[in-house]
Amino acid sequence: MLEPFSDSADDYIDYCEQVSSALAGFPKGSALAEALLQKRTFIYWISYDEISDVTDIKVKQGHGAHSLEAETINTEFQAYLETVIDPQIRLGILTNGAQPGSYDDRKVRWSGAGASGFWTQDKNTLILEVGPTSYPLCHLDIHRHPVDALKLMLRGLKTYQDPYAYFARGMGIVVVPLTNSGHVYLGKRSQTTDYKDVLSFISGWAKFSSNLNEINFYQDAQRELREEIHLKMILNKINTQFIGIAGNPITGEVDLVFVTQTELADEYFKSGDWPEHSNWYGICNSAEARLLLEEGRLSGKEETYDLMFSSRLGLEYLLQHHW
Repeated sequence: MLEPFSDSADDYIDYCEQVSSALAGFPKGSALAEALLQKRTFIYWISYDEISDVTDIKVKQGHGAHSLEAETINTEFQAYLETVIDPQIRLGILTNGAQPGSYDDRKVRWSGAGASGFWTQDKNTLILEVGPTSYPLCHLDIHRHPVDALKLMLRGLKTYQDPYAYFARGMGIVVVPLTNSGHVYLGKRSQTTDYKDVLSFISGWAKFSSNLNEINFYQDAQRELREEIHLKMILNKINTQFIGIAGNPITGEVDLVFVTQTELADEYFKSGDWPEHSNWYGICNSAEARLLLEEGRLSGKEETYDLMFSSRLGLEYLLQHHW
């Protein structure tokens, strides 16, 4: 489940107010402060209205996270790889996926100054500043207590004018596949994932490479479709729309979200072996989408569900541009 916020903790309110005050004047600072004060588990860093004509995404060298133990480290892309990531690989602390079937602990980090990661747009191309990070650091962020996260954000703001200076800020991708009936299906995350039982669309970590030309979020989206629902298709500007970047304000992690028109029938999601989801639930119209967004409920069910921040962005996009 998503890390709960403690309503009775005065510490949360105290540190939240300190962080909010320190965010004053930063681009997106007020949006982050509001999300923290309202104890929301989602924030939209880049909205569809800002990047509606984007058909390509590129990256440029940025920075890794600052160390909680060392006084100062060189966080520049190559230096961080050589002095932080690579030594851990040689010691066997991290794996780089070099062996067939092995996991790659290296992850892509959204970096930049201020509340939001750095991004620019050149015509139809979105350019993101990225650095190296690792899955263990991402896992630590996801499971850190909210009050401890606020303390760390305050430390980052005081030292580097960046609330996420000490966070892994791992980047993931999310694909919202539309069926041939115009419906979408969210899956309940399996017990082996970081967000067990949370409802989400197709999702996964972006694939890291020390060669920036090999970091490709569209290919990551294709890979996740293949791995999670066994769908092989090439994503292009005709069948796929990039709709923005969503994040979790307390963990710092972010997802790039894509909506893809497929030829799949609704029945495809009603049977099969799904490696990362225990069940799929259909959303067929605006009323069902609003019910889930506003009340956390699915049509015909009384129980409530947690919804991934990126899946929320996907549903809100569909409300405005599809249904």
